[in-house]
Amino acid sequence: MWSNRKRMNPRLGKMRFFMEPCEPRSYDVIAKEYLAARLEATKAKEKRDKKLQEQAGHIIRKLKQELSALGLSDDNLALEHEHEISSNFKSERASMGHDPFDSFEEKAPCEAKGLPSDETAVDGSDVESHNLVERMEKDSAQGEDGEIELGGFFLEDVPSDEILPPDILKVQKQEKIKRLTENNLDKLEGIWKKGDPQKIPKAVLHQLCQKSGWEAPKFNKILGRGKSLSCTVSILRKASGRGKNRKAGGLVTLQFPDQNETFESAEDAQNKVAAYALYKLFPDVPVHLPIAEPYALLVMKWMEGESLTNLEDSEEAHRSGFVDSLLNDDGSGATASVGVADYKFPQNFGRFHENKSSIIASHQQFVQRESYIEEMESADLKNVQRIKMRTQRYQDMLKTRATLPIAALKGDILQLMKENDVLVVCGETGSGKTTQVPQFILDDMIESGQGGHCNIICTQPRRIAAISVAERVAEERCEPSPGLDSSMIGYQVRLDSARNEKTKLLFCTTGILLRKMTGGQSLSGITHIIVDEVHERSLLGDFLLIVLKNLTEKQSSESSRKLKIILMSATVDASLFSRYFSHCPVVTAEGRTHPVTTYFLEDIYEWIKYKLASDSPACLTYGTFPKGQNLQRGVVTNSRGKKNLVLSAWGDESLLSEEYFNPYFFLSHYQSYSEQTQQNMKRLNEDVIDYDLLEDLICFIDENCGEGAILVFLPGVSEINYLYDKLVSSYQFGGPSSDWVIPLHSSVASNEQKRAFLRPPENIRKVVIATNIAETSITIDDVIYVIDSGKHKENRYNPQKKLSSIVEDWISQANAMQRRGRAGRVKPGICFCLYTRHRFEKLLRPYQVPEMLRMPLVELCLQIKLLSLGYIKPFLSEALEPPKVEAMDSAISLLYEVGALEGDEDLTPLGHHLARLPVDVLIGKMMLYGAIFGCLSPILSVAAFLSYKSPFVYPKDERQNVERAKLSLLNDKLDGPGNTNDVDRQSDHLLMMSAYKRWERILTEKGTKAAQKFCNSFFLSSSVMFMIREMRIQFGTLIADIGLINLPKDYQMDGKKTGNLDSWLSNASQPFNIYAHHPSILKAILCAGLYPNIAASEQGIVAAALTSLKQSSSSANSGHRVWFDGRREVHIHPSSINSNTKAFHYPFLVFLEKVETNKIFLRDTSVISPYSILLFGGSINVQHQSGLVTIDGWLKLSAPAQIAVLFKELRLALNSVLKELTRKPENAIVLNNEIIKSIITLLLEEGTIHQ
Repeated sequence: MWSNRKRMNPRLGKMRFFMEPCEPRSYDVIAKEYLAARLEATKAKEKRDKKLQEQAGHIIRKLKQELSALGLSDDNLALEHEHEISSNFKSERASMGHDPFDSFEEKAPCEAKGLPSDETAVDGSDVESHNLVERMEKDSAQGEDGEIELGGFFLEDVPSDEILPPDILKVQKQEKIKRLTENNLDKLEGIWKKGDPQKIPKAVLHQLCQKSGWEAPKFNKILGRGKSLSCTVSILRKASGRGKNRKAGGLVTLQFPDQNETFESAEDAQNKVAAYALYKLFPDVPVHLPIAEPYALLVMKWMEGESLTNLEDSEEAHRSGFVDSLLNDDGSGATASVGVADYKFPQNFGRFHENKSSIIASHQQFVQRESYIEEMESADLKNVQRIKMRTQRYQDMLKTRATLPIAALKGDILQLMKENDVLVVCGETGSGKTTQVPQFILDDMIESGQGGHCNIICTQPRRIAAISVAERVAEERCEPSPGLDSSMIGYQVRLDSARNEKTKLLFCTTGILLRKMTGGQSLSGITHIIVDEVHERSLLGDFLLIVLKNLTEKQSSESSRKLKIILMSATVDASLFSRYFSHCPVVTAEGRTHPVTTYFLEDIYEWIKYKLASDSPACLTYGTFPKGQNLQRGVVTNSRGKKNLVLSAWGDESLLSEEYFNPYFFLSHYQSYSEQTQQNMKRLNEDVIDYDLLEDLICFIDENCGEGAILVFLPGVSEINYLYDKLVSSYQFGGPSSDWVIPLHSSVASNEQKRAFLRPPENIRKVVIATNIAETSITIDDVIYVIDSGKHKENRYNPQKKLSSIVEDWISQANAMQRRGRAGRVKPGICFCLYTRHRFEKLLRPYQVPEMLRMPLVELCLQIKLLSLGYIKPFLSEALEPPKVEAMDSAISLLYEVGALEGDEDLTPLGHHLARLPVDVLIGKMMLYGAIFGCLSPILSVAAFLSYKSPFVYPKDERQNVERAKLSLLNDKLDGPGNTNDVDRQSDHLLMMSAYKRWERILTEKGTKAAQKFCNSFFLSSSVMFMIREMRIQFGTLIADIGLINLPKDYQMDGKKTGNLDSWLSNASQPFNIYAHHPSILKAILCAGLYPNIAASEQGIVAAALTSLKQSSSSANSGHRVWFDGRREVHIHPSSINSNTKAFHYPFLVFLEKVETNKIFLRDTSVISPYSILLFGGSINVQHQSGLVTIDGWLKLSAPAQIAVLFKELRLALNSVLKELTRKPENAIVLNNEIIKSIITLLLEEGTIHQ
């Protein structure tokens, strides 16, 4: 057969081989014939000669078999000779007058990527070679030097990783791993997907074992060499398959392969052996993706076949030796060390050295191969973009986009981005910067052949903005919805994600980007970060700016691809951001495309002829006063107030005796207005929103103005709900029109939020009632009329008082301009301001106070330590506007107090866990303790409610019924023995647990309608309950990632079974829930988490401390118990179940939040026992003579000295145990620890005493 090969084709006649060789042929002979065959295969493919391709492919396969018989692989052989293929192929094609890239862009996408057709019988490596040939020709002018002799690199006794340059090896290995990753990513479904944070190997191993139906892995401590600590893992595998495909089961025990390895801790040993088990037991799964560093690096080393020495050190040694050998070799060819002591060269290195220049050229080409796949993707994206450009739909969309003001600056933006690392884009509302600037960058990179490298992240301050903008951009690009196949647009927000491996432009909240960074994901693969709405000065936004500023300063001297940063602001204060980033350039776009007419309050009064009623809350005669004003007036009793109402109803306001004046009323400002308007302004309380005026104005617009949606800005959800109820119950907006009265705030479900962007039917007016979420983050195109209340709600924090508050306050002038800009998107618009021109021009501050100057910094400080950004104060001092020292000190003090920091600002194991939980540190600590003490499910419910909001709604005149409903819920058992006693009724947190437990059971057993009926009966918000369900699942999976629990198998099989997972988390038979029905345990864990947020009555306070606390006279005469927080008198909030309680079982209660209005109120309180404080409170001081125990110097308990000392010792033992359990969460099983079991017994006994 082989003797006739020459007659097949003259070209193949050159390859005279397989002529019945009597002995194994030399490597050089095989190598040359292999090169010739590969070259012929490449030429045959170019000519589309399928017969010749088949013949060449057959010869290549035979050569591979011959190589295999010699014990060699063809992998390195192919790489060795691709340079010769390039040279020969290029020269021959040049002689034919044909450019190898002439037809590249006209190919179909699959051909552009180098995929062989179905009819081709050529080996897949031929196609890969052809692609690489074109790649090398494009990137390098090397290749005319003739044949390169590299045969000595493939001697059988010389390991290839000691011969080939390390960068070449790295490319080869990355290619192999990439193929494994691309083909088997689906095997991680339900466990991990791209964009998720990495996990510890133990958690992934647990999940993969569960998914495979195996027993959970068990770790056993053993002694390594020299009595060092080591570990094994044992897994009982089940047999699977039948016949030839049957895989045997049985017990397998694995140990870390390197016996000399040292482990930092037992946890480190377990994670490393878990990583090895993942590598050995799941070879077809890309297990290196979901696990965190440094364990992922270990797995990749094993996958690449490397030794178990440190990868970075070994690669650096190889690289140094290789380069030094090229520069310093003396030509002797001796195997010597040059710069690296243990670097070995092959015996025939002299031949290698003779071709030094050729090797350098080849090495450069192989380094370039690392970006080869990206470039092929770039070509594909460019081709798709060109096809899209020819469609009419896309052309129409381009014309629409071109009308936006920002479009005129596209060239400037792109040019400045090429010349600078940072750019500020300033554009008024409606300029199109949010949707267009990311697309400018994406389109430019695709058109310039860089699309495969493109990876843009655009942060938004709110989840609704990230979702809506992503959907809008996908629509503008004529692509499927975000996250679907062939869509380059995606979004990721809390509890919702739509992205895939093709995503090139990701919209996410600022917190998501920071969470990626804390999860160990670097920014190395990101090309652009766009920070939108920087003018809002959010806490996370300013924090991100510090990180990005440091990043740009570090990368300024590097030659690699640089991260580009774009800051987008809707205000004119762009110079502030420009100065912060070393005077980076600023591009400013014009705003509205249509004029907007503005009417202030006095104009609205005049226009609709409104009369401010004397009994209106917005009228000063109603008994309300402007904030901070001390107006003199006569005493008006309740009866007199009623008389005023009667007199007003008869229209005889002249009989009213008292006169009240608006302190901001100046008659000279209103000389041109009617007398009625002047009277309105004179009696106006500007701090109160007039809902009657709002309703009248909306109805007036609907009746007298042209078509177009109305957008109303109100400060909060309760205000939105109040106006919504007024409108839908009115004649004008009732019935079918009520469907188009749309609330819009962050608590509204995503599908409901989308309704705000839809067009209503003909003759129906759309009214959107929104918070400041609609101010800049989103744009509703059909809005023509804006009604601005001038108010918003703002979080504030007093570090001296350690007091948080949410206050309703006036917006800034910049905010007002943003709201005004929402009108006039499609035609001239009108803005109605419910405040006076004088207030806008003289009283509103220019810009909003940054959150960093008015918010608690605890979580921010924790993230600083988790990201290893240095000491907290120096880092925060680099902020755009640094916070006060008092605020930083307060945050650091709390972190030490809860045990998150120790020593010199060192992050403890507890601190590491808390930093990875997206909740308040106190709530996070409570969740961790809930898992450790076997009461996780109810604590997850409390954590979700405290992180979100109360589920109870208070309809008008129904407050008493709401309170009765709460008591009814508290009277239920918590699925455990015994009746709920009076002590258990004194807890808002137990109420939350009971409400969710009953709702979840009804939902599971009877369905959604029954659950909705339950909510209506007990005054619960159904939407809040469903959100709590999602948050419980999120928190539960985070606890599993830490290693405290193991997720169930059905969740691993289908990650969408959220209902099943929540039911599983609620299952009382699970080891983490064995004490979930014991109120005494639950309230102790509440104390453990929420301390030092504790209040006490006089009976629980040290006498010396009590004398320094001030008590108001009204409290002393009220008959209610007076409470103190260690600094001042505090009051239980009226919404609390304890607000009307007179007889408390204990003088202590815990809370999460203090708010200040006319008093300082404690929200969501629970009465706790002395045992809870002794075990989980502050520092204990035993006074032996008096039999008292003081805690933190101000709380007191009575106890015999011997008992007090025992509790103190027990506390020390408990702290030691908890510290170890947070360090090794896999051991945190209640039944396994005697200390925890003893404490639980104590708490249960205390609870039994009071039943």
